[in-house]
Amino acid sequence: MTALQSDDRGRVQYVDVVLTFATLVSFGAVAPWVYNAISMGRTVLDPLSGTLLALGLPMMVIALIVSVGVSGRT
Repeated sequence: MTALQSDDRGRVQYVDVVLTFATLVSFGAVAPWVYNAISMGRTVLDPLSGTLLALGLPMMVIALIVSVGVSGRT
């Protein structure tokens, strides 16, 4: 690569920012109901299954952030 070429790797597109914001807002809006359902489900599940169920929403948020990072890298 020469010094005159532009290096656009690592730039996050505007569409990615808007979709990420909308997804995080929707996760925040739905989270109380999801955690209520998880707390009801944890009463009948074993400890490991309850913990894995409780980690569902945080893992989706982490996956979304990683996905935006990968999108900006390519």
